[in-house]
Amino acid sequence: MTAACPACSTADRTLLVTAALHDPADALDRPTRRLLDVPREPKNPSRGSVVLFVLAGLQAFWIVRSIADVQHASGPDTPYAVIALLVHVALSAVLAVAGGLVRRADLRRRALQGHWPLSYEQWTLVHKVWRAAWLCRNCRVAFFPLGALRPDFPASPPLRYEHFQDWLNETARQTELAGGFAPTDRKPAAPAA
Repeated sequence: MTAACPACSTADRTLLVTAALHDPADALDRPTRRLLDVPREPKNPSRGSVVLFVLAGLQAFWIVRSIADVQHASGPDTPYAVIALLVHVALSAVLAVAGGLVRRADLRRRALQGHWPLSYEQWTLVHKVWRAAWLCRNCRVAFFPLGALRPDFPASPPLRYEHFQDWLNETARQTELAGGFAPTDRKPAAPAA
């Protein structure tokens, strides 16, 4: 399938962006590749939350050891062993909750700064939109033909490469708000007899 460019109305030099990025015969220059390449996946959780989660996990060793101490304690040592077990459980819970709070604060900060996508699920929407993008080598524009993402999807205007990533993110964001993608391979309903 080929799609006609909305700027020059020709289809002889149009191809999917994914194909253009992997075409060794007519390779794109580095700045163009950077503008058209697949958006990066969201970064991992903040380092602070990872450290807190690791420390909470390491507390599991001390919890197991405290359980063994409680089982082997006798007489006056039993209350101390139980208290040690409770302290290790409480410390592990506090570290895990603190890690969750730090991660949530990091996501909130990135959202306020305008970073999107924030989650892997959101990134998969951006990736699906990116895979449907077309490129016209004559006009040096990207575009989305009519029905590229779902049957009711309108054709996009010609997009300069500098605006391509912003358009991907905004389209994926609108798709997320609309409930995701509808399958484009549905067959029309048969007429009633």
